[in-house]
Amino acid sequence: MKRLDKIIGFGGVIFLLAAFILFSILNIWNWQNWLILALGITGSSYFAFLYYTKREKNISQQSLKEGTNALIQVVVMLIIVGMVAFISTRQHFRKDLTKNSLYSLSDQTTKILKGLNKNVEIIGFYKNAEQSAAKDILDEYRFRSKNLTYSLIDPDEKPEMTKKYDVTKYNTIVVESNNKREMIDQLNESNLTKAIIKVTRDMDKVVYFTTGHGEIFINDDTPQGFSTAIKAIKKENYLVREINLIRKPIPDSCTILAIISPKASFFPGELDSVSVFLENGGKLLLMVDSEHQNDIADFIAKYHVTLGKDMVIDASGVGQLFGAGPGMPLVTTYDQTHPITKGFNIMSFYPYASSLTPESDIGDYKISELLKTSDNSWAETEFSSGQVDYNPGKDKKGPITLAVIIEKTLANGKQILAVFGDSDFANNGYFKNQGNSNLFLNTINYLAEDEDAISIRPKEIDDNRLTLTQANVKSLFYLVVIAIPLLVIVLGVFIFFKRNRV
Repeated sequence: MKRLDKIIGFGGVIFLLAAFILFSILNIWNWQNWLILALGITGSSYFAFLYYTKREKNISQQSLKEGTNALIQVVVMLIIVGMVAFISTRQHFRKDLTKNSLYSLSDQTTKILKGLNKNVEIIGFYKNAEQSAAKDILDEYRFRSKNLTYSLIDPDEKPEMTKKYDVTKYNTIVVESNNKREMIDQLNESNLTKAIIKVTRDMDKVVYFTTGHGEIFINDDTPQGFSTAIKAIKKENYLVREINLIRKPIPDSCTILAIISPKASFFPGELDSVSVFLENGGKLLLMVDSEHQNDIADFIAKYHVTLGKDMVIDASGVGQLFGAGPGMPLVTTYDQTHPITKGFNIMSFYPYASSLTPESDIGDYKISELLKTSDNSWAETEFSSGQVDYNPGKDKKGPITLAVIIEKTLANGKQILAVFGDSDFANNGYFKNQGNSNLFLNTINYLAEDEDAISIRPKEIDDNRLTLTQANVKSLFYLVVIAIPLLVIVLGVFIFFKRNRV
């Protein structure tokens, strides 16, 4: 067969494929498509006519041998592909290559899913056309826990399911476990993880904040207020209450008692009730500032830690980056053995903090120095004038401890005190700075004995997805799935005919 005949036949096949691909992408038959189709049919018909009229009737033994070898190679390749596909259904490997790890779960979520010992069912109510995005994140969750299952339902197709779960709008997620149910209307990692924690938790845990001594007002939205931290605590699925220790004793439902920056002295008996609470296995979060009262320092001293009547100064000048002076120490040194700060490598800041110094004799207590300032800092004892300078005889040279965890094992549990020489780091003005929020919430988790929730929280990430039109998707499909494999086949056919000189 002449070379020109082969070119005409090959061109006819190409034109045929091009005509149908263009129609699939554009969904219309215009005169250009009809012309390409006509050329394809003409060229293909011409080649087929010549081939069947001029081909040799007998296939040589060599051609048969080569054809058999080619068939065996194809069969072997199909077997290999089939084995790979079979193994891949049982052995999974997932790699997130998106910018900012769009589909990667945080350490917090991964730890919770790996420790999940209760069956959790997730039901998503999405239209069929909108289920792919939900499936991406739900697949990540299911991949990490055998106790978690999910299903996606189109509310229009199964209205009885929406009635059963009281779903009133699209894109609603229902999370169930042990007759507990949570509903979320915005699917993201933070919301979904919190819902899983809530339905698998045996009982609600309550954080009580004391009042009556000039403590920071928890609902204050000003920069000095604590409303942002309170919202974050609630997002961790803890209840928040206020308590006046004069009017009401500490209730049995109290998981954590929080005393945040008291400005006035406590009344007689109040701190004694706190001590009794601790002796019964209670958990206390105590956050003080440089201008604290003597009674709170005496209370901390009962647990073998000295609260300094000083202000920690950082001479590095880092505080100036955040609109503050040397009274805002920078911390990068953490106790890497304690669950709260293990693996913690983010900077945190503590405006106008006091020093904390464990005593040499701590008795039956275990004291962890949670975080320390740099060597380029000191605890200034004469700070009221506003002029600070390091005096070797009076001031304590850095590094300075700013937070301690005091623990003691009891017959009925464990008492834990988390003492910070600063409260401003968790106020509205500084809560979201660097690692401040993570450190604060990790402390809350540890005091609540929810160590599985301790880690860096899910961060806000940019969703830089590639948006393709329907025509783009079809074009990509034909290029990758059809065109490239077809090119390999055509080259193989060409070489076969070339070798056999058909």
